[in-house]
Amino acid sequence: MKNVENIFGSGTLYNIDEDLEGSIFCQCCACMSVSSDFLSWANCFNNINRIVKDPPMADNIIVLSCQVTDLAVLNDLKHLEELIDQYPDKNFFVGGCLAKRFDIPLPDNCKRLDNTRFDCQPIWDKSLISHTPPFWVKDFKEYDNEFSNGHLFRDMYPLRIGVGCEGKCIYCTIRETRGDFYEISIDNYTLGNEFYDNKSDIVLIADNPSADLLKNWIYYSEVFSKCISLRNVEPSTLIKIFPEIESLSKKKLLKILHSPIQSFNPDVLKDMNRPVDETSEFITKICPILKKNGVYLATNVIVDYKDFYYCDESNDVFDYVSWNPYWDGNWNIDKAKERWNHYFPWNKI
Repeated sequence: MKNVENIFGSGTLYNIDEDLEGSIFCQCCACMSVSSDFLSWANCFNNINRIVKDPPMADNIIVLSCQVTDLAVLNDLKHLEELIDQYPDKNFFVGGCLAKRFDIPLPDNCKRLDNTRFDCQPIWDKSLISHTPPFWVKDFKEYDNEFSNGHLFRDMYPLRIGVGCEGKCIYCTIRETRGDFYEISIDNYTLGNEFYDNKSDIVLIADNPSADLLKNWIYYSEVFSKCISLRNVEPSTLIKIFPEIESLSKKKLLKILHSPIQSFNPDVLKDMNRPVDETSEFITKICPILKKNGVYLATNVIVDYKDFYYCDESNDVFDYVSWNPYWDGNWNIDKAKERWNHYFPWNKI
């Protein structure tokens, strides 16, 4: 364990290798960056036998968390409290991004788990964690098609190529919660084999992959005629590598491209410290070309910020749109519950 101080306060983070004894059950409420991190650790030879798939069999229960909005935090806590009520004799840990939000209280018998990952470890078994249904999707069905709401990338093979982000968007806390920024080169022998040998749909996983890193992966995709999907690629990055992206799309080797534009409105982008001109260029110039070449386009948008609400224009450009109600980052559980009941009236708390 170690004591940590950040912009959210201070607290103790536990290490999964040093501080947890016995078997582990993992429930995931987080994004693919967090889930694939944990899966890379869980699939290590020394760890795989510690994982159980049924909570009653576990000595330790881990909830992998998200804190991108107060709604996500509330969902984390909801699942955590349900597990604590069911299995009060277990040791509980919160992993993922909520673990470093020391300003958000956890139940007394729950500890905070440090980032858990093992770079370049192939993920042989994705069932080593249990996924909760996306809380924002009404009547979610686990076996709907891959483009149904809540399913994007869900069943693809997550190939980890980087962690963290050096950006400075106003609303984002990745710099604190995900750890130091670094990238994993395809020149690594093990990672190269993971890419070459995997027959599943591959999505490259990073919080914010750089232009140079993506150029390398695009090169190998073309050399081996292996289709890939890209996630969390910033509009400014896509502009830098547009010739490579266009070439990949023409060869039908780019299946899905996800770029988090966050807003069509330049005033919102300015407020969020987002690139205005690059976002506009990506939307108006790059998206039509990629769509013409058969690429499935996905994005994230911020809604309900000041007087700016959801923009129907996004559906004319993108095939898949995820929305996040703006949150100022200040935790208030009563406000979170009020917002939850507003956005999800079919599942009131």
